[in-house]
Amino acid sequence: MYQLMQRPRLASAMSHRNQRGSGRDSPVDLSTRILIVDSDRGVGTSLTFMLSARGYDEVRSVRSPRRAVSLAQLYRPALVFMDYDLPDPGSLEVASQLRKGAQQHAMRLIALTTDSEHERREEARAAGFERYLTKPLSQLELDKILRIHAEPLL
Repeated sequence: MYQLMQRPRLASAMSHRNQRGSGRDSPVDLSTRILIVDSDRGVGTSLTFMLSARGYDEVRSVRSPRRAVSLAQLYRPALVFMDYDLPDPGSLEVASQLRKGAQQHAMRLIALTTDSEHERREEARAAGFERYLTKPLSQLELDKILRIHAEPLL
């Protein structure tokens, strides 16, 4: 059995230094609103399951880029996992729209992709994505994003 660390109540904005993982950040609060945007239903389902296994219950998953933008206006997610290869409008446009809508609150963007080419990583970072992760996302990688140190689930 594992125990989750005590988490603070507020998600904080990321500084440039923290985006690179060099800061001592506190874990992502369990009440943080998380949005998953991926056209593959399986990715959304598995990521939702992994998050709920860690105690996160404010998770929404959508497959449509347009639905993601409209949902984010009401839901106001603090953490967004997004397929970097979304169909029209593409992930760069969706990221831009999400950032415009999130001007009043902190929002972290995490790119998910099957492509690990370095030039795309730079493109993702320039578009405001904090991380560029290759699918399928492992529980260990997810825990790093959430900044928790938990034992593997059995």
